[in-house]
Amino acid sequence: MTTRQSIKRWNIGIFVLLIAGFVCLGVVEGVALPRQDQQEALYNEAQNNPLTHDITRTASFATPYMGNAAKVSGLFQSLPVGPIRSFALDPDEFTVQVNLDFSVPMAEADRDRAYLYSATAAFAYIDNLEAVIFNQGSAAYRVTREELLHWYGVDQFSSLTTNSATWQAAVQNKLTDREYTRQAFQELFHESETLSV
Repeated sequence: MTTRQSIKRWNIGIFVLLIAGFVCLGVVEGVALPRQDQQEALYNEAQNNPLTHDITRTASFATPYMGNAAKVSGLFQSLPVGPIRSFALDPDEFTVQVNLDFSVPMAEADRDRAYLYSATAAFAYIDNLEAVIFNQGSAAYRVTREELLHWYGVDQFSSLTTNSATWQAAVQNKLTDREYTRQAFQELFHESETLSV
């Protein structure tokens, strides 16, 4: 009898463990994973907006030379500049041209914000980059490292990327002011010819 009772208890214990396992699996599959997927989707969506972009994910593309096409391409793809068709690099002038796909037009305020944010990040993470051209097809806008350094009142862009809090205070938070971004675009981004390379 004691053997029969211990086997019965053993079977009940296994049954209880199986039920608990199924309940835990249901919670993980039905609640935790969907919540995690939703948070990841929201985070990825936030990366398309200069106001919510996480600059730390761009740091891995830092390079001392703009000739490193893989790093330059990865950097701009990680930035909230809009849909990119292609790139052109001019190593003689240390210039990157970002050819944008503007089949879906961007509002002026969004454009100003995206260009200012993306150019600042590009100069911060590509050490020898001297100019960026944003080519919209119908118009191209050029900004230089020197002008942007003067705009921020710093000697080096590395001072803006020491940590994410510094970046947010010096660059990102200011983008909420539409007048600030409009003025930056008017003063810094000059209509330009596209690269012929």
